[in-house]
Amino acid sequence: MARFKKLSPLDKGAQAVVWKAEAVGGSEGLVALKYLVYEPGSTREERAKQKKRFLREVDSQSGLSHPGIMPVLASAANAAPPWYAMPLADGTLQKCLEGPRQPMSWVASVMDEVLAAVEYAHENGVVHRDLKPNNILSLDGKWVVSDFGFCRRIDSKSAVITEKNHLVGSYAYAALEQYDDAHEATFAADIFSLTKILIHLLVWKLPYPYARIDETPENLHGFLNRGLAEDPKHRPQTVAEFRSGLAELLTN
Repeated sequence: MARFKKLSPLDKGAQAVVWKAEAVGGSEGLVALKYLVYEPGSTREERAKQKKRFLREVDSQSGLSHPGIMPVLASAANAAPPWYAMPLADGTLQKCLEGPRQPMSWVASVMDEVLAAVEYAHENGVVHRDLKPNNILSLDGKWVVSDFGFCRRIDSKSAVITEKNHLVGSYAYAALEQYDDAHEATFAADIFSLTKILIHLLVWKLPYPYARIDETPENLHGFLNRGLAEDPKHRPQTVAEFRSGLAELLTN
């Protein structure tokens, strides 16, 4: 089992805390250690679901090997609390969006890397369900997708740990159907989120509570409206379709 020494806290959310750490006697160097945090006041049954979700995150992320997916270096499912280690990122896409606005060429490059990663995840049956700028990290000069805590495996027979009429994802980016029954969310849910991320990059403003499509280049309006279609069947059905359509529009 790899050993790590915690150095300083990096981030804390409702369900996890992340520490900057260094490997002891290993070659990993600086890493990020992510620990499960149980929600305050949660029951024993709720904590069991939270742990199951965290372990699914580790398992799903470990099973995806792609330059655009954040790798898992080590994990301890039976520790109290469970944790896993990943390379220490340089920052997040969200942090970039809080800085100076970037040119269209940068937007195209970021989207291409993110879309390649999500396309690979979909090819392996994984719907992310929480794509947003804070879960897209900069690592060694590339953008990588991380935080698979809300992911769904399309072909999995595992127990359902999401609830109907309870949002899975983030308000500004989650597909509409994730408000009703996130367990039924398909790849089209990620297409919705990717469209919201694209709009954020195009206008440099949060696409919430309204989408801000009117502030984007006019030739993209039809494409963006389709990506945000209320009916998932009316959106692009694959990332490959979304990616090729976007590349053609950005080229023009």
